[in-house]
Amino acid sequence: MSGGKNQRALLMEILIAALFFSLSASVLLQVFTTAREYSRRAGLQSEALLQAQSLVGRLYAQEDEAAALKALGYEENDGVWTWQEEDYCLTVSLDREETPSGMLHTLLVRVLSSDKVIAELPAARYVPGEVGL
Repeated sequence: MSGGKNQRALLMEILIAALFFSLSASVLLQVFTTAREYSRRAGLQSEALLQAQSLVGRLYAQEDEAAALKALGYEENDGVWTWQEEDYCLTVSLDREETPSGMLHTLLVRVLSSDKVIAELPAARYVPGEVGL
């Protein structure tokens, strides 16, 4: 009889070990899936920020920022220029302020994901005007 009890105890230990390993495997699968999603989001945010920095550099060198944005494929709506990607959106707000000694061009590039602001990159350029004596 004691042999039967030992076999049942061994079977119970094997079942508990199998249950433990299957539970551990499911937890690890969730952890790896979450880590992969975070990695994907970080890559997209990095790509979006890189594109925004590149855009600021391009627009800084332009005389007519609106024409440059139009040539790059941005769409204008109520004074805000928009570029929509699959997972993020770039918006550009332009402003010009005339001063007695020249023109101040300012722009604000925003990176949005799911209507949440990821980054804002402001830029300004001063173009001196003609000085009359």
